[in-house]
Amino acid sequence: MHTQNSVLTSRLTLSIEKNDVDYSLSRLGGMRHADDNPLGVEIRKFGAATAFRIEAWPDFWYGNRVLGVDHSSEAHLEEIIDFFERLHLSFRFEIIPGMINRKLASRLHGLGFCQVSFNTALFRLPKANLKGAGKSFVVKEALPDEWDLFLDIYQDGFELPRLNLNERKAVRSWLENDRSRLYLCIARLSDKPAGVGILFVNEGIGLLADATTLPEFRGKGCHAAMIHDRINQSRKRGCDLLTSFVEFNSPSHTNLEKAGLRVAYTKSMWYLAE
Repeated sequence: MHTQNSVLTSRLTLSIEKNDVDYSLSRLGGMRHADDNPLGVEIRKFGAATAFRIEAWPDFWYGNRVLGVDHSSEAHLEEIIDFFERLHLSFRFEIIPGMINRKLASRLHGLGFCQVSFNTALFRLPKANLKGAGKSFVVKEALPDEWDLFLDIYQDGFELPRLNLNERKAVRSWLENDRSRLYLCIARLSDKPAGVGILFVNEGIGLLADATTLPEFRGKGCHAAMIHDRINQSRKRGCDLLTSFVEFNSPSHTNLEKAGLRVAYTKSMWYLAE
């Protein structure tokens, strides 16, 4: 059980980060289990760190990244780099506060990596049922017969190409294999699909994962409505902590803070220097 105290602790920080790792294991692990692994997903542990590799989607934000890095990871850096470079994939190390020291930072610099950006972790307690956001939008769970619609809206909202047959099979493999921990929602305005969102629930923590709104519905409260719906769903599912990861000061960050989430920490993002 996570404490109701609002003071951020190192234990809470590690719980939030573990939830991000667990979601990545769910998502990429589920897609890896599709027949013939069409996306070329591989997941490997290097000491405390976990590397997520996805060959077919080199720019996928949940892939080609290394999580769980700590001081001991210095001994594994060359192995990790080789894991990605053998397929000519760029990747990043995501390092939370307290898990990097001068020795590790110096070693990363020596191998050609530099800190380029930050990713912001947010958190809050579910508390009471939330009302009043995006009143014009109706948000409901996307059931299996709506998953293809969900995926199309997801791709369109993020301005990505529609999934081909093999890609769709891989993503559906994830949804089918981990349905008990996932809540997918579709927001509608006057019965027209407007946006989609994902909630991942594991060990009492609800992760407000990806959410996107179609361009023609932006600025009307769709994203806020999906945030509130997923917060309410997390409460119904017994969560005692909510988390989310966003780009600092982005519209998503603003909307999440309006819903009561606040900054827990920022992760430093290390990429190979150009």
